[in-house]
Amino acid sequence: MSGILKAFTGVTVILNRALAWLDYGVHYASGYILYYVFHGMKPQTHTRPGKTSDGRVYSPSVVVTGASEGIGLATALHLASKGYNVFAGVKDKSEIQKVKDAVENTPASQRQTHGALHAVVMDVLSQESINKCACHVESLLEGDTDRPLVAIINNAGCCMISPMELTPEEDVRRVFELDFWAYVAVIRAFLPIIKQNKGRFINVGSYGSYVNPPLWVPYCAVKAAMEGMTRAWRMELMPFGVGMTSIRPGWTRSGGIGPTIRGAWDKYFESVEKGAIGVDSLGAVISTGKPIGAAEEKIYRPMIEKWYNLTTLAADGAAQPAEAVAATVHDALSDKFLLPYYTPGYDALLGQAIRDLVPESVFEYTEAKTFGCL
Repeated sequence: MSGILKAFTGVTVILNRALAWLDYGVHYASGYILYYVFHGMKPQTHTRPGKTSDGRVYSPSVVVTGASEGIGLATALHLASKGYNVFAGVKDKSEIQKVKDAVENTPASQRQTHGALHAVVMDVLSQESINKCACHVESLLEGDTDRPLVAIINNAGCCMISPMELTPEEDVRRVFELDFWAYVAVIRAFLPIIKQNKGRFINVGSYGSYVNPPLWVPYCAVKAAMEGMTRAWRMELMPFGVGMTSIRPGWTRSGGIGPTIRGAWDKYFESVEKGAIGVDSLGAVISTGKPIGAAEEKIYRPMIEKWYNLTTLAADGAAQPAEAVAATVHDALSDKFLLPYYTPGYDALLGQAIRDLVPESVFEYTEAKTFGCL
């Protein structure tokens, strides 16, 4: 990783946290005004670890999906360090060791305050696996008032870079299965116990839901769908005392996903003549299975190469670390008044500000010009 890039992202993370604290003050002031004057949302503190009135340790439980690497693993470790009882969901038994190794590599200074962290199998693409995990967690916590399940962090997902015109339908559907329908399935499976405990659902999305660059059509579409679902479903659950929010991170790097994307790009360049048109963050190459037309080759190939350069730069250190997103998830989990969304990352915040303040025609022109669409 470039030392300059590392220093740059370090500064932006600090500034992002400072902005989060400023927002914290404004949000709390407005939250209490709305609560006391207009009978708004009731403040919650039971989602925070602490001690009970008689001195017992109170360590509320959370479930994190996709926790074998990346944002999911960083979130599981961070929440455990804050005193939560964490169930780290992994796809299968082979990924359990990744979580155990990560715990073993946790600095001793953090282990002293570490809450419990348990790896549990939950393949979010299998309804049977989701239901089995939900029943397992519920049975472990039944009657335990010191460790109630108060939150589900929906994180498992993937991103895809490829031109929509050429992307096979099965690849588009695969993104929606993992980044939308899996979220719905997990929420529905855990909703009864979360309603009982007046807990929260925290859905990790992306700033791609509102900043929509070319070659990210399936990803932007599914993240917009997830965010729209979160905003509307959130209001349906308010009468039950249940919260729901989305996390909209910008570019994020981690030790696990970075090498996977690099490997996918290597395979992409080896398969261009066979119809390779993009990659996803799970390490797959998106391909038509045959050479693409000359006109499409001329337009799309330079765009793809620009995204190769940008994703490589992000993996080299330009992107925020996964731990920065984990800190924002903790904000959402511990806030007295749960916001509709949280935006970690300098690029996400900048993109959000530009999209809100700059005329739409200017915003679109700039983006189109950047990627060779005009």
